[in-house]
Parts: sequence; structure tokens; C-alpha cells
Amino acid sequence: MSESDYGMFRSFGIDHGELQDMSPQQCFVLGYELAQIDGLLKHSPTSFSQPGHADNQERIRSSLDGQKRDFTLTYMVDDKSETWMWLHVGPKTS
Repeated sequence: MSESDYGMFRSFGIDHGELQDMSPQQCFVLGYELAQIDGLLKHSPTSFSQPGHADNQERIRSSLDGQKRDFTLTYMVDDKSETWMWLHVGPKTS
């Protein structure tokens, strides 16, 4: 593989200190969550649903923009802390 095979394919939206108050463990979890969503978008033409961290909502929305899929990201009704959201992504459209 050449050096050009590696590189960033999208921004994580963290250039302005968005994660500065988080522990390295929290940052890892948010990054892993985005990688999981990216994998599902790439390999699953059907709809899927999963929980997501509210701290990741703007990065999740950014990840889904331009994917030709309808999606909703809503706070979980029974989570008073507002730390978790429910992500539902519709099937891929042409």
C-alpha cells in the first residue's frame, strides 16, 4: 500500500476544543461509536437503530449528512440525564 492509501476521510469536528473536558476513555468511546455507525452505513443497506451518546450528536448528524438515508436522533424518553439518544437510520435510497 502506498502512503496515499491512508488519511482522514472526514473530520471528527474536534478542532475547537469540543472534547477538552473529557477523559481519554470518553474520547475513545465517542470515536468508537462513530466508527461503528460508519461501518453500519457502509455495509448495511437496510435500516438500523442503536443508542448513541448525546455528546456525539453533532458528529453523528455530520456523519449521516449526504448518505441518502433518512434518520432520526432523539433523546431517550426514560433517560432524565439526557446523556443517551436513540438513532434510527432508514434504508439506503438511490
